[in-house]
Amino acid sequence: VSLIVLLKRQPRPDFARLRGGKPFNVVLVTLDTTRADRLGCYGFSRIETPTLDALAARGVKFENCMAQTPLTLPSHSSIFTGTLPLFHGVRDNGGFILPEELTTMAEVFKAGGYSTAAFIGAYVLDSKWGLGQGFDTYFDRFDLSKFEKISLGSVQRPANEVLDEALKWLGENKDSPFFAWIHLYDPHTPYEPPPPFDEKYARSPYLGEIAFLDSQLARLDRFLEENGLKGNSFLVIAGDHGESLGEHKESTHGFFIYQEALHVPLIFVTPFPALQGLSASALVSLVDVMPTVLEIAGLPVPAEVQGESLVPFLFRPAEDPDRYAYSETYYPRFHYGWSELKSFQDKTRKLIIAPQKELYDLTTDADEMRDLASAEANVLARLDSAAADFIAKHSQNAHQLDFRKIDPETREKLAALGYIGAFTDSKKLEGKPLANPKEKIVVFNELSRAREMGMNGEVDEAIAVIRGIIDSDPEIGDAYFSIGNIYFKARRFKEAIPYFEQALERKPDDTFCVMNIANSYVNMGRPGDGESFVIDYLKKGFSDPQLYFLLGTLTFLQKKYDDALKYYDECLSYNSDMAAAHNAIAAIHIVRDDFPSAEKHIASALAINPKLGNLNYNRAELLEKQGRLEEAAEAYRTELENSPKHFKTSFNLSRLCRMLGRVEDEEKYIRLTMEINPDFPLSYFYLARLYLNRGREFEEAVRLTKRGIELRPDPKDLPLGYFLLADLYSRLGDSASSAEYARKGQELARAQ
Repeated sequence: VSLIVLLKRQPRPDFARLRGGKPFNVVLVTLDTTRADRLGCYGFSRIETPTLDALAARGVKFENCMAQTPLTLPSHSSIFTGTLPLFHGVRDNGGFILPEELTTMAEVFKAGGYSTAAFIGAYVLDSKWGLGQGFDTYFDRFDLSKFEKISLGSVQRPANEVLDEALKWLGENKDSPFFAWIHLYDPHTPYEPPPPFDEKYARSPYLGEIAFLDSQLARLDRFLEENGLKGNSFLVIAGDHGESLGEHKESTHGFFIYQEALHVPLIFVTPFPALQGLSASALVSLVDVMPTVLEIAGLPVPAEVQGESLVPFLFRPAEDPDRYAYSETYYPRFHYGWSELKSFQDKTRKLIIAPQKELYDLTTDADEMRDLASAEANVLARLDSAAADFIAKHSQNAHQLDFRKIDPETREKLAALGYIGAFTDSKKLEGKPLANPKEKIVVFNELSRAREMGMNGEVDEAIAVIRGIIDSDPEIGDAYFSIGNIYFKARRFKEAIPYFEQALERKPDDTFCVMNIANSYVNMGRPGDGESFVIDYLKKGFSDPQLYFLLGTLTFLQKKYDDALKYYDECLSYNSDMAAAHNAIAAIHIVRDDFPSAEKHIASALAINPKLGNLNYNRAELLEKQGRLEEAAEAYRTELENSPKHFKTSFNLSRLCRMLGRVEDEEKYIRLTMEINPDFPLSYFYLARLYLNRGREFEEAVRLTKRGIELRPDPKDLPLGYFLLADLYSRLGDSASSAEYARKGQELARAQ
């Protein structure tokens, strides 16, 4: 059984003739977490989506499009490669990387001479996960430090910011053929629509997010109209997955694969009158988007594509042949050790492959409430056999995840997000009876609630809930990790370690747990214990280049530079393209004033990943040591562009501005440092010194200096605070205080 029963119609519609032999622009808009049955153009009356309704009226709307998975990264991987998760191997958010060997839609457009750009609404689609392949521009800069509540799904930007960047790029590239992808994430949790949609949809903020998204799509539509691009552009609108909204007891998505999480909008808008105002009822899939887009654009379809072009349905929307759609979720398996779920459906029946199979008649039971597995055993057997053949066929030569390609910086960010599932080797679960997720939905919801409580600072309450979950099911590794992560974020590191250790017992190959245990020791001021822990872990037979990188960092913190170099070199022996390892080696050579070696490794890191955090900071320090101050200042500015919350960068830049005689810039970057990190003492001293040198605002300078001393600076910096106070009180005419602070400063200086 193939994904599509091929239409044998001749002649096939000729888009080359419709385009007049010219290349047309293509804009693909993906709507994250958007249910088809919550849009006006799909018959929902309790929302206003005038833009999407108008686009559907100007295009071909597919009534029955299914996502291949209810998760953002795997679903977009299917959209952009035309292959199933069975084949491309991206089966979860965070940690999975789209294989470089696959050809993406963007790569085909780029090879065809198009300018290509992507504008991303969430960190879950950051270019580090592989979807940047083929894009000239990939707008994905996410600064995790500005988010008060951190989870993998919460790091996002609103549709208006995404459209701002997209319209700017489109305006600059409108005169050449372009392929642009715009990803809008707003309907994803948390549901927080801006005014006026927050009040208008106060009882259903999810609908408010969709209505807001629709208002932003209107900006795109106006841009195409005002710039004369509608006549030579194709616009494709696709949801990536739906949202359960409490149906089947699931509040969001990812856990189940019922229709509310899979049924998504799909609309193709063209300038051709014959292809407007049409609705196609055939069962189609998101995996069909890529071959369809490439055919209407007149570009070749890569051989590995598993979807089928929907072009025949654009011209014959009434056609409704026998077709099948496959979907899956591995979220329960990767995160909880419960069974994965798969579904296989035709236009009337849907099979859910689980420890206890389910069968639904979608024509009479669209809500999937009446399981017919027993009543229609023959239908179940037919679909089950067809699904087995389908899975076997489309899994041939499937790609496997290579964890070594995931850089340390990304792993640290994922660990900070409390995300571990994708790194768990689920092979050890094979052959074991796994729990049916349907029987675990209450536990899942409780754990989700506890995590939200932890993010809100309700530490003890959250932990009490999770301990209750552990009492009922002590083998849920994520439960132990969640407690450890809540303690870690509350800076209760000693309490966090035992829970990370228990999580590691249940998932021995989980390097996130190893990282968090080691980092707990670091935060306790015990990097040596962290080093010993990682060495003991490696002795158990686990091998991962990231752990050698971690050991390099732990020994660097102890100033054991020879050991650190040995570990970083070991890391590079596994993966010579690890930019972070080259950058770390450069940092050691900078400390040792070995400038040629530092330059060599910085050049290597820049060639691999020029936006790597701390890379331009280290480059600036090297240039500063070499006396190349103007170049150093520029490197610091570049680091700030890439890492806007890097307070050491802004502080060092303020120092350089003083050395270069740029007093106004000096103050600007000192104040930026205080804004980024209000607890950094030296910034208070430096701003106070600036006031002292200007000969004014002495009282404010005294306040700043005393605040800096209260923040307990490094002992070597503390004398500066007292000497500043001595000078300031002298200017204020208080000679007694001036003498006392001078005496304290001298005592501290002599003690060093």
